[in-house]
Amino acid sequence: MAEVKSNRVWLTAVITATVIAGAIYWFVHNDRSAPPQPLTAANKTNTEKPLETPLVAPKPHQPQPVAPQPAHPQPVAEPAPLNDSDTAARQALLSLSADGALAKWLVPDAVIRKWVAAVSAAADGNLVDKNRPFTHAPGHLKTTVLSVDEHGEKIYALTADNYQRYEQPIRALALVDNMRAIALYQFWYPRLSQAYGELGMHDKNFHQVLLQAIDQILAAPQPKQPIKLIRPSVYYKFADKKVEKMSGIDKLMIRIGPSNAARVKQKLGELKAGLGKIHPQ
Repeated sequence: MAEVKSNRVWLTAVITATVIAGAIYWFVHNDRSAPPQPLTAANKTNTEKPLETPLVAPKPHQPQPVAPQPAHPQPVAEPAPLNDSDTAARQALLSLSADGALAKWLVPDAVIRKWVAAVSAAADGNLVDKNRPFTHAPGHLKTTVLSVDEHGEKIYALTADNYQRYEQPIRALALVDNMRAIALYQFWYPRLSQAYGELGMHDKNFHQVLLQAIDQILAAPQPKQPIKLIRPSVYYKFADKKVEKMSGIDKLMIRIGPSNAARVKQKLGELKAGLGKIHPQ
């Protein structure tokens, strides 16, 4: 504290001296540039004896340059332990969207384990029904009656309103910075790999599984519109039996609509191009 106070006093003195010196310079400069006044009785006494020492602005004290200190290398940060990683991992994911758009779609607990489980399932074309790492799209499946068959059974079709339910989360995905996403993936990879090992999978590493999951989504087909549905009970089913037998990933890509599916594929294609160039450890 004494050193800080001393520095402040020294700085104040320098500033004060500089201001005074400037004022003296300004006065002397203007006095010398003024036209000479004629000698009169009133001013003769003051001009008989010129100043022996001209006014010179005092030079402010110049501090001696301080030799630069060698920079100490900063320790490389490590991701938080898996069991204590929820807050940090979620914050890392939220940082991928500048407007915080991802906040409403990400769950706050078991973040890494849930994402690893979802990626592992997607690599086989499946969706996780429980412990999802993200929240559901708002609202319910929206359909319209397309026709009625000869047995009186209604044939439904997915509507544009249904596809709009997915626009917000897909927009948030589209705005993710690819470079930052890949950098965060590399940083957190030790914990992702650890969580994947807990699933008992040892034939592949998690990076291979992630790329396989992306390939599953990129290969998802898009049947012709309209997408026909039937409702034999509470839940809807695809009227086309071939579509109904498709994988969970394929059917999800159909439910979000062709425009949204194209945006997802474009984004994942960009990410895959970057992920294919790295070899995380």
